Amino acid sequence: MDRLTSSEKKVSVLLLATLTCIATMVIKLPTPGGGYVNLGDGFVLACGILFGPVYGSIAAGTGSSLADLINGYSHMAPATFIIKAITATAASICYKLITRHHISERYSYINVSVAGAAGESFMILGYGIYRIFMHIYESGRLNRAVVQSAALSSASELPYDLLQAAAGVIIAVIMTPLLARLITRSR
Repeated sequence: MDRLTSSEKKVSVLLLATLTCIATMVIKLPTPGGGYVNLGDGFVLACGILFGPVYGSIAAGTGSSLADLINGYSHMAPATFIIKAITATAASICYKLITRHHISERYSYINVSVAGAAGESFMILGYGIYRIFMHIYESGRLNRAVVQSAALSSASELPYDLLQAAAGVIIAVIMTPLLARLITRSR
């Protein structure tokens, strides 16, 4: 992707943002805490791996937050933008470190899986922290009992976040090399 011109990168980023939005909206399984498991995380990771921490994070954050806006989760859109951008950035940085230090085929399953897991750990942490803050904000108080309740409430979503993360890594392993070929062939 480094060989793309600035204009080609911008168009490709818009394309990946759109694909991320669509993948997030196509299959969504609601979770008890108000979120949903979706396929968009795989595209978030692919955005970071293919376009690096700047362009990739913009595509990932934009596509994911746009899906929140369209799906009626507008209260989540700002947090989603930040969390997904950080997820893509973490995956990008991890991927670059892995490929720099290991001689292996580009976009190998292992490289994408490890980078994806690193990125998704930030997604899990980000949404966990966001839910804690929202619980505290909605309670209107800040004391030990409220913080404990917020932490327990947020922790109850952890299995669903892990499911979303696993789906994201699997989708990224499949989609990253395909998207890379699509983008380079369209030149």
